[in-house]
Formats: sequence, structure tokens, C-alpha cells
Amino acid sequence: MAFGVLNSVTGNTAFLAAAGNNFSAAVDIMFYINLALIFCALIETTAFAVLCKKTSCAVVAGLVSVLLFVFGLIVFIVQLVLYSYGHRGTVYAVYMCLAFLACGFIAGGVYCCILSRNSHAALCYFTCAFQLVPPVGAALAVLLSYRIGKDTRVQEMVFNGYAYTYAALGSFCQKNSAVFADNSGEEYFEPLSVKQIKRKLKSLKARSTLSAENMYEYASALINYRPYKYKKALRAMERAAEKNYSPALFNLGYYYERGLYEKKDYKKARDYYVKAVASGDDDAALRLGIIALEKGEAQDGMRVLDERAAKGDLCAKFDIGICYERGLGVAADMDRALDIYTECAQAGLFAAQKRIFALASTDINSAQNGEFFRKVTDRKFDGGFADMIDGLICIKKRLAADASEKFLSAILKRDKWEGVARCLVGTLYIDCGKLPQDKKNGAEYIKSAFDMLPSAHEIYSVVPRSILKIRSGKSDKPQAD
Repeated sequence: MAFGVLNSVTGNTAFLAAAGNNFSAAVDIMFYINLALIFCALIETTAFAVLCKKTSCAVVAGLVSVLLFVFGLIVFIVQLVLYSYGHRGTVYAVYMCLAFLACGFIAGGVYCCILSRNSHAALCYFTCAFQLVPPVGAALAVLLSYRIGKDTRVQEMVFNGYAYTYAALGSFCQKNSAVFADNSGEEYFEPLSVKQIKRKLKSLKARSTLSAENMYEYASALINYRPYKYKKALRAMERAAEKNYSPALFNLGYYYERGLYEKKDYKKARDYYVKAVASGDDDAALRLGIIALEKGEAQDGMRVLDERAAKGDLCAKFDIGICYERGLGVAADMDRALDIYTECAQAGLFAAQKRIFALASTDINSAQNGEFFRKVTDRKFDGGFADMIDGLICIKKRLAADASEKFLSAILKRDKWEGVARCLVGTLYIDCGKLPQDKKNGAEYIKSAFDMLPSAHEIYSVVPRSILKIRSGKSDKPQAD
């Protein structure tokens, strides 16, 4: 028995030695091929690591590719050592390294192919195809890592497997967190084509020299339609402020307070707000109280809010609710905050309604906190907002068809909630519709909200093309369970 084993081992050793001699030329060639491939693999590893960090789509495939390249690098180092000493095990290391690198390039191709649903589909497909030609594939992978932008919150949620409805609600919550409000409201800018924007900005720029108001209008339009030119817009806004135009003074103060377009600077914000108050802007006085609270000057901040709330300023009362929610100047008390929000919402303050809706939406997909959801939604409201809250209750109960009916009712009210309602009807159609046309209708509903809800663009951008290309048919409501 022992002699048999010994003979077997001896025979295998002889075979391996012969194999090493027979494949020595092939090993030399493959060694240098691996040397070239490892450089391409290192470039792609960096590019895919960047892409995995920026996007949520197909991250697993990207990480698998990176991992295979790392294993290939480790085996290459082993191969390098063995080759240097002429060890007969080099042949195994060479082919193992090649196998890891080949699998890495294949996984990278799969990653790029799946990543095409994010954006830049043509570039993704080219990068996938040229994984067969590693130098070109590596160059395209680097280009892809530059071209694809970081995922929005909506894209993260959808690509990670969440329903479109939850993604839309998550986006709403993110944009309506516990921040202070004032009476200035948001400026409305109509959606325009590229040519219309160019024509409008040219016209406003030509008139900007006529008055501080015209200069302010040009700056506001520029920062809205061409946000990447914010420095030019700020210069125009500052020129309007130099002429003591109160809206320009207020806006600059707000930018410095919130860190928008400028580095956060409470001192400069205060200076602009003080000038705005002197120019007759009441909202600037409220913002001064808010800055005091944010900087820990609780007594001064609460005094301003209390004085304005006593005069019937709903925004000041709402801001007191924010203080109770965040524990600024007062002990944190969520129940008290909800009572204040409810009072303001019932009086018609849209900021309070949005905060209540955001609080309910935050808890809608939580199995542990149902009591808080009921505490928020058991309050009585009127109009479109009542329909919106009822719709959330239906979503919580997984009654998609009933929820869509509630949101459709809110749409018919034609109030400030119409845009959000249209978007949610659309996401419910996509999530729960059983017919292809239901999903197509859902995408159309989301698109119809563009003019009323900026975040609708984010939701629409991640709707699969297969849905958008469905031929039109007739379907009045989603066939959902």
C-alpha cells in the first residue's frame, strides 16, 4: 500500500515537472499578459469603487468585480514571487491570476450593463462591450465614473428595492424637515424650454440696469434657471441690495443663514436682515429671532417668536412648534409640537400642513411606531389636506386603490396639494397597477406634476423606460389589491 502511494506521488511529481517544461513558453507569455491586465484591473477597480460609492444601482455586481480584481492582484503578487525564483508552481499562479482577472472583467461588464438603468445608457453599454478589450474598457470605466452623478435620495430608495410610493414620501420628508418658516414664501418660476430660458434671461439682463427691482428679478431668475451661475446671480443680488431693495437684502441674509450658495455666516446674515428690517421687511425681523435660537440665544429668540405669535403671525406660532420638536429654547415635547402644528394647519398654514404630512410619512413604513402615526393622523382637517392624510392612512393599511381615490379627490380640490397628490397617484399606479397601461398612466400622472412639484422630476427620472414606452390604452384606475 505504502509503495503504491509513493509511486503515485512520484508519478504526479514527474508529470508536474513535465508540464512545467512543456508550458514554460506559455507561462512566460501569460505572465506578461497578466502584467498588462493588472494595470487595467487597477484602473477599473478605482473607477468601479467610485461608481459604487456614487450610485445605489447594482452595487453588489460592482463590489464583486472589485473583489475579483483584488484577488487577482494578490495572486499576481504570488505569481511574481514564484516566477522570480523559477518555481514550478508558477504555472498554477499564472492561470489562477488570469482566471480572477477575466472573471473581474466579466463582472464589471455585467455591472456596467445593469448600471445603464441609472443614466448614460449608451456609455454603459460601450463600457460593458469593451471589457473584452481591457485597455479601452478601463478608459471607458474612468469616463463613466466621471459622467454618472451621485444618486438623489429618490434614486437611492428606488434602486435599493423600495416602492416608488415610499421613495416619493421619503423625498417629501427630506425636503420638509423641521426647519423654521416665515411669511416670505417661495418664488414661483414657470417651467421653460432651453430657448425660452435663454430669451427670458436675456430680456431680464437688458432691463436689470433700470432699477433695483429689475436687478433682483434678473438675479432670482438666473439662480433658478442657471444655478451653476450662482456667483453671477449673487453679484446682481448684491447690487440690488446696495440700493436697499428689501427682497434682495432678505434673500442674501437667508443665503448666509442657511448656507445656500454662500458659506454659512450668521453675522453677515444678521447684517443683511437688520438692513432689510430698516427697509420695511417684517419677515427679516422673524429671521433675526430664528438666528438667535439657532445660536443658543434662547431668551431673545423666544421673545421675538412669542411677540409675533401674540399678534397673530401663524409662521411665528409654527416656529414655536419647531422649537418644541427640536428642543430649542424649550424642553423637547413632540405632543406640544403636534398640537401647535395642528392649530396652524387648521388655520391654513401650508408649512404646518407639510410638516404634519412629513411626520406621518416618516412613520408610514414602520412596523414599530404605529402609535405615533395614529397620533399624527387622528386629527381633523379640511379640504385637500384631509384627503392627503386619509390617503396616507390607506397606504399604511396597504389599500392602494383606496389611497389613489383619496389622492384623486385631493387633485380635484385644485389647491396647494395638487402636485403632491398627482405624484402619489402616479407612484401608486406604478407600484400596484396590474396592467401595463396602469403603470404607463402612473408615469403620466407623475409627469403632470412637474409644474407643481419640483421633486416629481426626480421620481420620473427613475421610471423604467419599458414603462414609458408602453402604448397608450384605456385604464381609468389601477387594478390593485
